[in-house]
Amino acid sequence: MQICVILIKSPRKKMQIDFENIEEKLESASLSPSFEKIVTKLNNAKKIYLIGNGGLHFVASHMSTDLTRLIPDKVAYSFDSFGFITSNANDHGFGNIFTRWLETVAPVDEAEDSLVIGMSCSGNSSNIISCLHWAEEMGFSTFMMSGQKSEKLSDSIDEMVFNCDYFHTVEVLCMMMFYELIHQTDNKCPSIKGEKVRLKDSPLRN
Repeated sequence: MQICVILIKSPRKKMQIDFENIEEKLESASLSPSFEKIVTKLNNAKKIYLIGNGGLHFVASHMSTDLTRLIPDKVAYSFDSFGFITSNANDHGFGNIFTRWLETVAPVDEAEDSLVIGMSCSGNSSNIISCLHWAEEMGFSTFMMSGQKSEKLSDSIDEMVFNCDYFHTVEVLCMMMFYELIHQTDNKCPSIKGEKVRLKDSPLRN
């Protein structure tokens, strides 16, 4: 007796993740008045401080590296010392960690050449907002990227609102926006192939 086995492939599910037409949101944000303001502020700044919670904390860390690497005349910083974060949260409260960080690392006498950019999915992250308010009082240039319009941010601080439903969309949009800002400073993001050619004779790549 012969046994015939029939294998039936399950239909492949279409992609489940919803990025809310992310490229359209990026295009819409790039056409807003707030985009012109952040471009001007970024071009005028020599030092840039990026702050965010959760996933946006790592967006800040990643983009501070690339802003510094790809824009020759600027230096960007993010809050990457977990020892500093936990000790200050313990001593001064989590709501003050970013303000304490700026008080420590950002010279107030260089405030006019510095830009503080906050990121918040809800637009209402209290430690981000309090830090931006402090920075504004100290004379720093300030800006906020928000997933939804803030209900707490001072009207005097410029805000770019992405109008998103999901945290992941905001996080990816912030990263995409920073890469667009690199190009807006008349610099560009290198291609993988271009970097291979540029570094082909480097002893570190052989």
